[in-house]
Amino acid sequence: MNTSDNDQNKAFNSINYASNNFLDQIISLREAMSKVLNTLIRTDQDSVVDQALLQILAYFDVDRVYIGIFNEQESIVDFTNEVTCDGIVSMREDLLRQLSKEDVPWWINMISEGKDIIINNISLMPAEAGKEYELLQLQNIKSLLSIPVFYEGKVRGFIGLDSVKRQRSWTVFDTENLRVFADILAIAIERARAKGIAKYTEAQKLRSESKFQIIFEKLPWGVELYDENGNLLDLNQADIDIFCTKKEEVIGINMFKNPNIPEWVNKKLKKGEDVAFLIDYDFNILNKSGYYSSSDTKSVKHLQVKGIPLKDADNNIFGYLYIVFDDTDNQRKREEMWEKELELVKIKEADKLKSAFLANMSHEIRTPLNAIVGFSDILAETEEEEERKTYLDIIHKNNDLLLQLINDILDFSKIEAGILDYNITEVNIKEICGEIAITDSIKMPQGVSLIFDSNLPSILIKTDEKRIIQVISNFINNAIKFTEQGSITIYYETIDNMLKVCVKDTGIGISKENQERIFERFIKANTFKQGTGLGLTISKTIVEHLGGTIGVDSEEGKGATFWFTLPLKQK
Repeated sequence: MNTSDNDQNKAFNSINYASNNFLDQIISLREAMSKVLNTLIRTDQDSVVDQALLQILAYFDVDRVYIGIFNEQESIVDFTNEVTCDGIVSMREDLLRQLSKEDVPWWINMISEGKDIIINNISLMPAEAGKEYELLQLQNIKSLLSIPVFYEGKVRGFIGLDSVKRQRSWTVFDTENLRVFADILAIAIERARAKGIAKYTEAQKLRSESKFQIIFEKLPWGVELYDENGNLLDLNQADIDIFCTKKEEVIGINMFKNPNIPEWVNKKLKKGEDVAFLIDYDFNILNKSGYYSSSDTKSVKHLQVKGIPLKDADNNIFGYLYIVFDDTDNQRKREEMWEKELELVKIKEADKLKSAFLANMSHEIRTPLNAIVGFSDILAETEEEEERKTYLDIIHKNNDLLLQLINDILDFSKIEAGILDYNITEVNIKEICGEIAITDSIKMPQGVSLIFDSNLPSILIKTDEKRIIQVISNFINNAIKFTEQGSITIYYETIDNMLKVCVKDTGIGISKENQERIFERFIKANTFKQGTGLGLTISKTIVEHLGGTIGVDSEEGKGATFWFTLPLKQK
């Protein structure tokens, strides 16, 4: 492999690693989101917030996660919830309850102004954060990240991550991912205001609870909320954008009647089981079914979907939630990378084949030339008539072989350049096959006969006579190489509106592996037999240009039948 190949591979691997790393982060975030949502949605216990914080603690791999809440005047902050990892002692009750603005002025000002607090090393904190620095030191904190929590456009508190065991450099991904969790945890902060929900119907409860409004308004993924019968109650703007529709078009549709959703998904949800699946969402199927109207009429989107049955305290389903992630762009990028990788492999394989072909050509051309030159010299010195005839036969045979080699190379060059000429006229396939049978019969090796039934019917077809003769002759030449005893038979038949021409031999046959690749360029089923390996490739190009198909039926040890079809009538 040369330096260019190495550089190209390194660049490709780098791109592939970056893409995979990004996708891993997205998948990890989505899984953590699902767990937090499940925790918040499924339980009304007081411990729900701490359970959600434990999920966040595991996702960010930190030592402490906490929530701080402002009172109405925002002059007091209270650390209402805190979870820690093993080995970390909580000091919340001793240090962090009901702190006034005088206790942590810098912290409260930063959060109240909607600013993030990002500290990679507490020793580098600004001078005005002296009181906060002392609190952090008492807790042995090395690094922290804290961001405001908003509700209805107003700062209600903050969520923070502490790193005690090691110093941490926070990334943009850390901040933005924590912001997503902050939007969801605004639910917990406002939970106290959502009491008295029991007086509403289940559908009203789902619509009115602030947690769903937060999800709908804030999440970058599509969210769909259904009642216990599967009828759509609400969806967010991200979901509307994914499915290219309008809210009024889809409210009330039944989730179990969606033509794009597999039946096994519906069955699992009805049983009360969570379900996660990938789906190629076909908008053509959607619009044909009349399920709902979408401005997207043709495309297919690659979606990752999470379905969650919502249950009450008695484990009864009172609704369903769909979370939808549009992975179409990422899938397209993955497919493009796969295509590029495949193309590189094909290019390298083609280069190898061309190199092998050129090496083979030098041998193939030298062989008949050496025979022609050598036996010409011997012929000039031989007076015995029988010997002269033998030598002349050898010279003629090698002349024909050399001519065929050169013709194949010239035809292949024309095909590569796109200038192989065709002349379409009306021809009789019976006459063509009969003439070939007469002219090629003299080529047959001893013990092999060329058979053509002259009683076959005449069939007129518009095609290129010269090229059809070339294809059939290629089939016969190929059969001669691999048939030592028996026969080679030319025949044809009509199937529907197609003419099928066949050359059947009783030779050694072709393996399944070689049958699949024998029409590829530079491929030879037997490298010990003379030839370019181009004859069948040229034949395939000719037949397909004339509107037909080409193939081979064979079983090792039982001969082979090469065939091609042509339309009886030109379109």
